[in-house]
Amino acid sequence: MEQNLKKDRLYRISVADTDSGKRLDAYIAESIPDLSRSLIKKYILDKEDLVLVNGKKAKPHQTLRKGDDVSVRIPPPRTTVLESSPIPIDILYEDEDLIVINKQPGIPVHPSPGHEKDTIVNALLYHFGGESGLSAIGGEFRPGIVHRLDKDTSGVLLIAKNDRTHNSISKAFSERKVTKQYEAIVKGVFRESEGVIDAPIARSPGQRKKFSVQETGRSAVTRFTVIDSRNNTSWVRLFPKTGRTHQLRVHMAYATHPIIGDPLYSRKPGPVEYIALVARVLRIVHPQAGREMEFTAPYPEHFIRLAATLGYTIGSEK
Repeated sequence: MEQNLKKDRLYRISVADTDSGKRLDAYIAESIPDLSRSLIKKYILDKEDLVLVNGKKAKPHQTLRKGDDVSVRIPPPRTTVLESSPIPIDILYEDEDLIVINKQPGIPVHPSPGHEKDTIVNALLYHFGGESGLSAIGGEFRPGIVHRLDKDTSGVLLIAKNDRTHNSISKAFSERKVTKQYEAIVKGVFRESEGVIDAPIARSPGQRKKFSVQETGRSAVTRFTVIDSRNNTSWVRLFPKTGRTHQLRVHMAYATHPIIGDPLYSRKPGPVEYIALVARVLRIVHPQAGREMEFTAPYPEHFIRLAATLGYTIGSEK
């Protein structure tokens, strides 16, 4: 393996017999452990041919064979500097390895075009006085970010403070060892009090911001239980077994029970400022201490107001 540190970093790897049959993205993750799986996929799909197999462009799921020549070119970091912003953050828990916050609705998790200074990342940089208090694995615009919530979704968000913790938590998410529990108020009344939605999801053709259930999509599984039903609506708990983008929103719409306030997947979003969806509980084994921990976020104000309007009583859901 050769590495050029002057400008780009270049890795040249010859696939051994013991690695024959592995997926390209998985093989690179094993060979270059300081790269996250999302960053590896980004490099593989990059138009600048950052990842080549036998000198040719490849796909993340390509199967490797003994003797294949894999080259990975890692470009130098951009000179763009993230700015800190004095945005208040509601800290649920913090230690030397991780910080857990109650994300407020209306705030993006990480910077993107149009949201360069008003994100959770900017708030964290202010909280820590710079990037040194966060892991660097997530990329230059996502320091510390292990998972994400949609902009208008509130609730439990876990952030890694060092690379070791980031790797451990990412592995726990990929191996489905993290329990996530959401609550939502949706349209309509369910026929069953509980059930499972097993429907693959892919990006909607011609609609870049939307996803939909498609046979060719990635596996997506959501378990649901109904807490209560009133006024042709249902208050439900949602347990995603996979972590696809917009999964809960797509699955609820697919089940003909779109989440109230959803501007993308409900024809009539409803009389709320934000989507009626909250990441209520996250349960994980602490990556360093080894003990199971559970974090619970309070209901956001817009959720409480909507519940009261529909006749639900917060606190009766246990």
